[in-house]
Amino acid sequence: MSPGIDQNTATSNRGPVPAISALLWLSLSLALAAGCGGGGGSSPTAPTTPSSTSTITFRVDGVATTATSVTAALVNGTLTIGGTDPSRSTTIGLAVTASAAGSYALGPLSPANAQLYVGNPAAGWQAGVGLGSGTITVTSLTSTSASGTFSFSMIAVAGTGATGTKSVTEGVFNVTFTGAPAPAPTPSGGSTISALVDGVQWTSSLTRRATLNNNFLTLTGQDTNFRVITIVVPVSSTLLVPPSQPPTILLNGTLGLVTMVLGTQNWDNGHAGGGGTFTLTGLSATRVTGTFTATLVLSGSNATPGSFAQLTSGQFDMALERF
Repeated sequence: MSPGIDQNTATSNRGPVPAISALLWLSLSLALAAGCGGGGGSSPTAPTTPSSTSTITFRVDGVATTATSVTAALVNGTLTIGGTDPSRSTTIGLAVTASAAGSYALGPLSPANAQLYVGNPAAGWQAGVGLGSGTITVTSLTSTSASGTFSFSMIAVAGTGATGTKSVTEGVFNVTFTGAPAPAPTPSGGSTISALVDGVQWTSSLTRRATLNNNFLTLTGQDTNFRVITIVVPVSSTLLVPPSQPPTILLNGTLGLVTMVLGTQNWDNGHAGGGGTFTLTGLSATRVTGTFTATLVLSGSNATPGSFAQLTSGQFDMALERF
């Protein structure tokens, strides 16, 4: 394993990563950024700022935890919630496909999953399809808010330093969905992120941003056609390249997420057939450089099976914000 990077192999004996995992990863990264005043501004359908009216409380192995920075969204029938308790260095995220109030069990055919990160560097635990167990109960769901309860028995995420299991009990959420602000041009600061999308040049001509927060590196860019590409990978906040060797992570949708949004179309690497690689060639206190490639799968109820997008020749050289 490369130093400072948490990674799994691109194939898994758990089978394809559910599409819901991609939204959950994005929710987690946004919750982490919001907890320190940051935000990727990556997608017009996802929140980038916490809602002051939203709350999440729960116990981790009996220890009471209260998230003070909460993000929540309802996108294409999927409810995603993320929250961070900075005082305990604890972040939780959960996602469930829900069209109405009801109880949703996590299991072999689960429409839900959850992830928990504790500490700095963060160790991770998860529950979902074939992983751990638990229940999410949605007691109220409207176009603007949701409330309910949750409990999980979670297993360690390989490569994060986690061991054993975590018990999450007495979980309660009461959240208001908060939309992202309209995109606005930002100073480049000498930052660029670009790629070929199915052979056509794409570059972050409208907005671009790189943040490293709670061991998550998030890169995002948007062109003048409002095509948004976002990459989220776990990277140790203490890693410097050099002197460390350039680390490479496999983008398998579990420990390396790539999403692309254009209008109502959404692609990600969390579906079967998705993948890619991400290489850090430089990482300092103020800058990050590297390369990437990805195969993304078109998602959504109207997506044609086998619809892919190829990102090739991806490269980035960006000013880095650390929180």
